Amino acid sequence: MPSAKALARIEERIGLGPRYAYELMLDLARPWIIPVRTVAVTGNYGDRSFPPAGPEYTECRPSHAGQVVLDAEARRLAPVPVGLINGTAYRGGTQPPLDPFRVLAALRRLLEDARVPDGDLIGVAGPPWSGTHCTVTGDLDALARGRRVVLREAGRITITGVPVPDEPPRAPSAPGDRQYDPYRGTGEAPPAHLVIESVPAATVASEMAQAIASRAASRRGPDSGPAPGQLPVATVIDQSSGGEVRIVLTLRPGTDAASAREQLATIAGSQPRHPAPSPRRWRPSCAPG
Repeated sequence: MPSAKALARIEERIGLGPRYAYELMLDLARPWIIPVRTVAVTGNYGDRSFPPAGPEYTECRPSHAGQVVLDAEARRLAPVPVGLINGTAYRGGTQPPLDPFRVLAALRRLLEDARVPDGDLIGVAGPPWSGTHCTVTGDLDALARGRRVVLREAGRITITGVPVPDEPPRAPSAPGDRQYDPYRGTGEAPPAHLVIESVPAATVASEMAQAIASRAASRRGPDSGPAPGQLPVATVIDQSSGGEVRIVLTLRPGTDAASAREQLATIAGSQPRHPAPSPRRWRPSCAPG
């Protein structure tokens, strides 16, 4: 079905305007946004760096999983745990996503023994999960006990092992000169010292690359050292494509790669709030949607 026609039906049925409904519909089709996609889109639905085509240029339909959800809601099938797996964090809610395979394993355990303790089920289902391969940290023990906690989803930053050159001796220079760049004017491609390979789902790769470049820009002369909060990055190259993230960074001479990675981790991450999957709510949560 043409997306524009689907949006007209959405507005007719629930009153949600096309400008808002289109982005919501596309999020249900983007693999980096939710673990189980319920909408399939033909055409350009955007990627980690570029916006989608307009609804008049795309088509949509329920995905295979989406059709199962619709059948479950119509009581043609038993309830399915899509809502439990996808969570609500992708749309600004507080329920984090879970690993689809671990949720299914927990349901199999429940089918085998209906009296299995809720704590055991939560242990099988596992902690909050990142579909973009980020690291999720926080007080996971408190989360499993049903308490509300703050979780951090941090991107993966790899140190390539390419040695960073030593900082050259400082030489007098005119005020406003750029910091030393050993690759400027040589025609050589800068090496990759750090590679950002994953970021939280709602993060746009190109915007992150721009933010890093902005904080790495020289605001002082080479004799005065870096400004407070300035990143020791010489070059930023965004090689992200489709749903994959790859931002290649070259560090300034004399920089410690591990320290630079810690600085960058504050940019390549977010801190959404999630509620605990309370044991009393776990079983009813295995419902459509």
